Amino acid sequence: MMSNYHDRSARPADGAAAVVFVTTSWDDGHVLDDVLAARLEDNGLKGTFYIAPRNIEIAASDRMRPKEIRSLSERFEIGGHTLTHVRLPTLPDATAHAEIVNGKDALEDIVGQRLTSFCYPGGRYRARHRWMVRDAGFTLARTVRRGVTAPSAPFETHTTVNAYRHLVDGPAATRLARGHLATASRYYRNWDDMAIATFDQLMTTGGIFHLWGHSWEIDARRDWARLDRVCRHIARIPGVRYIENRDLPIGSEP
Repeated sequence: MMSNYHDRSARPADGAAAVVFVTTSWDDGHVLDDVLAARLEDNGLKGTFYIAPRNIEIAASDRMRPKEIRSLSERFEIGGHTLTHVRLPTLPDATAHAEIVNGKDALEDIVGQRLTSFCYPGGRYRARHRWMVRDAGFTLARTVRRGVTAPSAPFETHTTVNAYRHLVDGPAATRLARGHLATASRYYRNWDDMAIATFDQLMTTGGIFHLWGHSWEIDARRDWARLDRVCRHIARIPGVRYIENRDLPIGSEP
């Protein structure tokens, strides 16, 4: 177990009001990230943009350029996402380590500040990659696991809702709807409805609401209106703590 991390628990003390933390994160470094960032700013929301500066899955003309990354870093946290966005388990260990370190170095050269948050490309990683991320100087690594509202381990920090409709979210929608099938069907078909219902539940229980996605995916699915609707719903609520990923409450290592 790593002992150099303190517990920033989101759980309220006995008799205290429920504490809600809201954060967002956006992956890959597509030029449309600037469009998404403007929407977050319009609603006073914070977030972290995880960028792979030489992402092989995005055409060079569609990647954010250094000046765009630098401008984005003046308004939002920038996180590491490897250099080329290759899935870490497909690489030899030395190459995986180099991907993590070189991506971090390239971004730090651009933004002129130290990066502390990382996201595993495609959510794919093994236990050894957590240690590589730590050794590279990061203090947090985000996964793509959804449905989590409690503090996660620093190098397996999970999320709550993805801005995307997932075919496997039926059981999660049913639980959220407390077995009401019509409501569950609506949540299943509309990720924005699921996000809003999850947030409303947290306003009673307390916890972390972490929305994440890809700007290019939102654009391809014509989901900007859904994103705007969620942003408006969760924004500017007294007592809610709006944070970047680096400030997430952290649980203990497994």
